[in-house]
Amino acid sequence: MTHDGESERGAWLTRDEAAREYVVEAARAVESLVASTYGPTGGTTLVETVDPQDAPETVVTRDAGHLLDAIERGGGFGHPVAALFVDGLDSMRRSLHDGTTAAALLAARLLESGAELAAEGLHPGSIVVGYAMAANRAGSVLDDLSRPVGTADRELLSQVAATTMTADLSDRRRREYADAVSAAVSSLARESDDGWIDTDDITVRTRVGAECTLSRGHLVRRRPGAHETSDRSRLSFDWSPAVEGVLTDARVAVLERGIDVEESATSFGREGQSGVTLDSAGSLAAYADSRDAAIESVTAGVADLGTDVLVVRAELDDEVKAALESHGVAVIDRAQYPKSDIHRVARATDAGVVGHVSDLDESKLGRAGRVSERRVGDEKWAYFEECDGPVFTLLVGAPTEKGRTTHERLVEDAVETTAIAAIDGQVLPGAGAPSLAVARDLREFARGIEGKEQLAVEAFADACESLTTTLARNAGYDPLDVRTTLRNAHAESDDRPAPVGVDVATGEAADAWEMGVLEPRRVFSQAIDIAVATAEQLATVDAVVSPGVEPGPFTPQTEHD
Repeated sequence: MTHDGESERGAWLTRDEAAREYVVEAARAVESLVASTYGPTGGTTLVETVDPQDAPETVVTRDAGHLLDAIERGGGFGHPVAALFVDGLDSMRRSLHDGTTAAALLAARLLESGAELAAEGLHPGSIVVGYAMAANRAGSVLDDLSRPVGTADRELLSQVAATTMTADLSDRRRREYADAVSAAVSSLARESDDGWIDTDDITVRTRVGAECTLSRGHLVRRRPGAHETSDRSRLSFDWSPAVEGVLTDARVAVLERGIDVEESATSFGREGQSGVTLDSAGSLAAYADSRDAAIESVTAGVADLGTDVLVVRAELDDEVKAALESHGVAVIDRAQYPKSDIHRVARATDAGVVGHVSDLDESKLGRAGRVSERRVGDEKWAYFEECDGPVFTLLVGAPTEKGRTTHERLVEDAVETTAIAAIDGQVLPGAGAPSLAVARDLREFARGIEGKEQLAVEAFADACESLTTTLARNAGYDPLDVRTTLRNAHAESDDRPAPVGVDVATGEAADAWEMGVLEPRRVFSQAIDIAVATAEQLATVDAVVSPGVEPGPFTPQTEHD
């Protein structure tokens, strides 16, 4: 480290080997955060953070994507290289909901190997070219290893869903969840005209003790807002159901904004002024009468259209709500968690979302075969069922109230991953088989490369094989013994490439197809692409300039275990 006090006072400059080590240390630190989550027997991490509404939240997860999201919500990464490294993984965890750990482990190993090769004299450009050659070759291997899957192939899709769920679940619960997910994805796929499956149209809800059910329609959750944290506020929340019993063949209206009767009331402002001026008892009475008349006019108009249920994102005034209910219109307001809920209701019922109540007409009304509402824990659930629109709600049972959020995220991720397999129509054997098959092929491929890039290709093979080493370690087996066993199994297999991975129940080599351990082709392919892109971005760093600050060690700004 050098300090040039004459040319640029206060700038700390790290070059060459020290700069590479600075980058590698940050990658290792991020790797250490997520490595224990890899595989079905990975460990659990607890993060004290905040939720999207900035309320304190404790996240307990075995998923690297959720872990990194929780850390970023709680303050993020103070180390600039760690922040860049995690940013490189961002598209993986947001678009695929799986494979984040594999991408992080691969990228960290590629960076570490690249630094070692650079220290031995290999030019960073050659390292980048070698990694690109290896990634391209890996794509060909995965082409040969993959199998087709159809949107109606419930068994294979169920196996993909079960493989995605790495939480500690009983075999019965995992099977129930996986079967429900495959049913939801297949049902949504039948509604698609172009092969695209929009997973926003599958809503996952969890309830303690519930059976796994799939219904056509949407379920709106309502609860006190984040600001209503006191017992008094929670008690003041209207817990009574908006719908008594069950409404059948209900006509549904969906409103973006609240109903502001002041907009249609008589103006009481003086000439040339806006607003309401109440300077006498007479004017107060006139204002009250006019407001009551406006409420009656607006609410009667909504009822006259034939509206049975009005869904509103905003909170309605008690007087407006009471007037609507007096006209036989059930009101489900405060439908704002998440904000997209009203649009899902509209899509399910074929209703049109209107911004202002004056825009509502018969053509904007939708239909639901059944509408009901009940209290579930600290929430009210409004059920819109037997709808015509291509929207589905997957209700699964959680073992405990505290585990509801974790299980909901688990099933949501399984839906995303299973949909990817259905959209792409390709699956790979899991259990580490793809990384082992790629590693074996790359070692043979490297022998035919005459240039120095051969070293980078061999390093890429080692990085791929290290994924299975981590998988074995997390399962409690000796990584070296498992690696030797798997290498021998691949060498002896008649299949090229071989679908041989590690059975985490025994530590032995096994055919992943026969075990039913499957994953979408795109997940591992994109993990490789992102790892290579991240390594390419950071492996060429040969100088780190920190004006006025000496680069220190990596430390996340959020505590974790």
